[in-house]
Amino acid sequence: MDPIFIAIFGALIASLYLSQKQILNYSKSFTSYYKNYFSYSNPPTPNQSRKSSYSKDGDAQIPPEPTPLMITPDQVQNYDDRPWRPFRWPYHQTMAIYKLDINHWLDMDKYYWHYIEEKQRIWQKYGKENIDWLPEGYEPSLELMEMVTNHLLKRYPLLFTLLEDKGSRGKVVKNELTREVIDMTMPLKEHPLMYVTKMAKEDFYVVMKNPKDGLHYLVAAAVPFPGGSFGISAKIGKHLDIIHEEVPYYHEKLKKSMERWFERLTPSAPVERASWYMTWDHKLRQNGVYQRDSDKVKEEAKSYSPEDYNVRVERQTLRKLPKSQAIIFTNHPVFYSIEEMKDEPMIPSLLRKIIYEAPEGIIKYKSFELYRDHISGYLDGLIQRQKDLGIIDDDTPLKTPATYPFAHWVKADFDYINGGFNNPSPSYNKEKSNYTEQAKKELIDD
Repeated sequence: MDPIFIAIFGALIASLYLSQKQILNYSKSFTSYYKNYFSYSNPPTPNQSRKSSYSKDGDAQIPPEPTPLMITPDQVQNYDDRPWRPFRWPYHQTMAIYKLDINHWLDMDKYYWHYIEEKQRIWQKYGKENIDWLPEGYEPSLELMEMVTNHLLKRYPLLFTLLEDKGSRGKVVKNELTREVIDMTMPLKEHPLMYVTKMAKEDFYVVMKNPKDGLHYLVAAAVPFPGGSFGISAKIGKHLDIIHEEVPYYHEKLKKSMERWFERLTPSAPVERASWYMTWDHKLRQNGVYQRDSDKVKEEAKSYSPEDYNVRVERQTLRKLPKSQAIIFTNHPVFYSIEEMKDEPMIPSLLRKIIYEAPEGIIKYKSFELYRDHISGYLDGLIQRQKDLGIIDDDTPLKTPATYPFAHWVKADFDYINGGFNNPSPSYNKEKSNYTEQAKKELIDD
């Protein structure tokens, strides 16, 4: 057994043997943090009580519009996005979608600059492996560019400034975060997706229905942050079945319903979802856990302390463009350390349960078996810690949290405050949790 792991595990065990007085005193600091968690039987889920942005007349072709958030570039530097916790039990493979509040289509957070800089590095180094398009993808990409531009100008009026509106000839916009002037005057000097990536930190997939067979195909994509082995050059022009061929249980559970669902999607009703996996680094293009050599992954996994592990949440949205009827799929990866979630009720228990008892196809797809034995002792220590602190007990049912897919401390109606979402846990240090500098160091080995 790895000596570093033995030492860390020993320290965790030793930490459990606190005096009763120490445990009691520490527990008091959590009183206000957890007082409402188990006090209700049927709390509203975020998507049930969320403020709606949808048109009252029910016109399916009218996209919802965002409300302004008056946040400045300086405030963004310390701004946390919604805290995702997409952990559920029982763990089944489903689309797991729910209505998107359009205010959160293109979210903002303190990692914005890192994402934009990393996009530029990836375009220069990898090119068509991460961005590509077909001729038929140009018009929907142009419509997407216009929609992203208009959305950001309205949602973040202090972050994006309209310098010149030339009507049908395009717009000139200043990105106040990067200080870049983005000239989208027609004819464009670059592909529309290149302008989109200079403003939004998300990955974008453009999917169109082929009138010949009535099926949906990937016609354009700017995906610098797939996380795993997803290469655009191998997927462009392919049908959804080919794109999802590696997704476990897709053919058994999702294939038949996905085409029908894409057909029914309307511009007025965008949706969102989130998936996740675990890793020890913060690389956006490809995390270490998805290297091809599984033996190398196992060795690298053991070289990191279990406390260094984090959850990579893939926050995704789906919406349909009103003119071209193209479907836009976005993805925005966010990392959350296990340490910052260790005092959130049931989170360590859910992680421990899922990495060992999820369906076998999911375990292999997310590479749980390559590192789970390395971090299991750490998770067991956190579970016992929650019991010692009175956060949970032996009779607490292991199930999907009532506030899924978000942290239990988030208000269901998502107040739009300029300060972002602040984790109130005594174990959370907002400044320390910023992994930007660490992520830059990790790129040396890219």
